[in-house]
Order: sequence, then C-alpha cells, then structure tokens
Amino acid sequence: MLRLFTHQFEKCLPYRQFARSLGVEPTSITYWREIPAIPTSAFKLANHPLSSGATTFLTSGTTTEIKGAHHFPSTTLYDLAALTHWKSRFPDLPLSFLSPPPEENPSSSLVHMFEQLHQSLDPQNTSPFLLRNDQFHLAPLFQLNQPVILSGTALAFLHLLKSHQAIPLPKGSRLLETGGYKGTTHSLSKPNFYAELSTFFSVPDHDIHNEYGMTELSSQAYTNGADGTHRFPDWCRFQIICPETGKELSPGAIGYLQIHDLANLHSVAAIRTQDFASAHPDGSFTLLGRDPGALPRGCSRSIDDSLSPNSQIS
Repeated sequence: MLRLFTHQFEKCLPYRQFARSLGVEPTSITYWREIPAIPTSAFKLANHPLSSGATTFLTSGTTTEIKGAHHFPSTTLYDLAALTHWKSRFPDLPLSFLSPPPEENPSSSLVHMFEQLHQSLDPQNTSPFLLRNDQFHLAPLFQLNQPVILSGTALAFLHLLKSHQAIPLPKGSRLLETGGYKGTTHSLSKPNFYAELSTFFSVPDHDIHNEYGMTELSSQAYTNGADGTHRFPDWCRFQIICPETGKELSPGAIGYLQIHDLANLHSVAAIRTQDFASAHPDGSFTLLGRDPGALPRGCSRSIDDSLSPNSQIS
C-alpha cells in the first residue's frame, strides 16, 4: 500500500496537494495506517482530476444533485477484483438481478458488476436482468428448476415485497441486497427486512447477504444474515476514524469507515466515507448507517426513482 501511495502521490496532483496540506509525504510515513484518505465528497468536485479514463461510473442522485464520478482507463482490474471476491464468497449458481441491464444504466458501477458476473459465471442465461423499462419482468423466477442467487438493491426488493405475492425460490437459493433507504420515504429495520425477505422467497436468514460498496471504490465487502459483520477482500484494509479528530479509533468504538482499496489503482486508494461503523478484532466490521448530516447516496435511490410510484410487473 505504501508503494501505491507513492505512485498516486507522484501521478495525481490534487492528491499530492491534499497530502502535503496534512504534512504527509511518501518519505514521512512507514505504515499504511498513516496514508491520508480522500473524502468521498472529493469525487463530486467539478472536473476533478483524481482519476481519468474511458469508463466513468456515477453516483446516483436527483437531477439537481452533483453526482460523484469515478473514471477508469480500463475496468480490467475492477472486474477481476469483483469476480475474485464473489467466487470466494458465493456458490456457483445461476444469477438473476433485480436491476436494469447495462444499456439502460451504463453509468452504474453496480449494474456493471452484475453484467461482469453474468458474462463470467452465467453467460448461458439470456435474461438475468429482471427490471426493464421501469417494470419487473419476473417470469424467469417462476421457471427455475435449481437454486439461484437473486441480487438487487434493498429498495428493489422492498418494491417487490409490496407489489407482488410471495415467490418461493428453490431450496439452496441465496439473496444479495445492496443498501439502505436513506434519502427515500422508506424505513424498515434490517432484522424486519430480512424476516420479510426470508418469508417472501423461502430463503433462510443466513443465506441473505448484503454487499457494501460504492462508486468511489473498486472492491466490495460482504456479510450474511441480519446480524452478520462485513469483510473486505484481502487486498483491502479499513480503519475506523473519529469524525472530530481524524484519529483512528480502537475496536468497538464508532466512527467513520475509512477504506484502503488496492484495486483503486488509477484514482486514490484511500477513501474516507461518512458511514458509521465499528471494527472487530477478527478483521470484520459492523456497519451502523450513514451520518445523518451527510448527503444521501447509493444505487438504491435510482432504482427507487424508476419504480415509484407506479411500478408494473409482468
């Protein structure tokens, strides 16, 4: 990580200026915990030069909001990171997504990841995307004769729970949901949400997973069960930072989640979020929610906008 910091310090002028404003140079630190982290809000700066490239992922939001942008000269490393971690966490099962296809949302990092998983792990599936033109197309779920991994944003699942009768999935199926409800009109605790998902899809709690990721990162953390803790892949590290002092907190204390993602090769590897979390001695963390004073973000919001108020199902 120190080598990558040196590289990004040398190649990225705004990051170099930022680090120097904190009194940090590559020669002044000896441990990855000392690497300065860019706040996620930096990706919203107009024409920010933190990264450049041919592929751009945008954070979701309303038309009046400034969206964060993460540019990639190539998504090869991004795709490899997503696929490698996925294969280490999930069984080899057919895939379905409560998500629009890439052609409908080309700037979504989540949709891009879903498409890469589809192409790499389940290419024979011709209809993995079950949300098209703002309508659910659920026929493939009723034709299943083997377990499936059904993935989507929390709000896509919530819309389905409210608008459709139960859809029991074959035994051995998994669910993956990818976020909360901040910035929307919805409110449901995670235990209650997972209980409803379990009943609706006939999937036990321990086979319901959450993905923690964001446009500003190239890697994801996963957990399973309503009470599970998140883990990043081996090429990531994280810290819990005091919002007031910027100092790292001990395990058990609550602060901002700060992530060091080696797959963020072409931008900045060290990212400070405004998500509250606490660390555990085993290297996992518990995600506690977004800082109430932070602007809403997340892929769930774009799904919510597309499905509300008159979603249709076919």
